[in-house]
Amino acid sequence: MQEQFLQFVASLLGVNRTQLSMDTAYQSIPEWDSLSHMRLIMEIEVEYGIEIPIELMAELLTLDALYARIPGGDAE
Repeated sequence: MQEQFLQFVASLLGVNRTQLSMDTAYQSIPEWDSLSHMRLIMEIEVEYGIEIPIELMAELLTLDALYARIPGGDAE
């Protein structure tokens, strides 16, 4: 499931999958800026059928942290 998540994020950010790892952090690559961060969170909500409270947006700054919000995402 982790690999599918990374592929999904790579597609959204328009980067090659090899540029991402679960440790990739917000603003560590030029494509993950503030607008992309909001879009990424919204697309994750839609794709995985979850709701992420807006007050958590500033805390979810790595792909690992975002992945952990997905049901079953912390199991890997």
